[in-house]
Amino acid sequence: MVAPLDVFAVKNDEPKWLGCAETLSKALDLALQHGEGSYFVFSQQTGHKNFYEVTAGTIYPVAS
Repeated sequence: MVAPLDVFAVKNDEPKWLGCAETLSKALDLALQHGEGSYFVFSQQTGHKNFYEVTAGTIYPVAS
């Protein structure tokens, strides 16, 4: 079974795939592991992207 969520970092306005995750919690943990910056989580089931910003070890949702 393929994990339903893909996690991307956004560097220089380009997405970089970081990995996949079974849950949103695991997806956000993956983003936190990669440090400060911009990220998005893509749902293969819905096609929706949720955007996040990691600052000082905390992840914040960003309005898209």
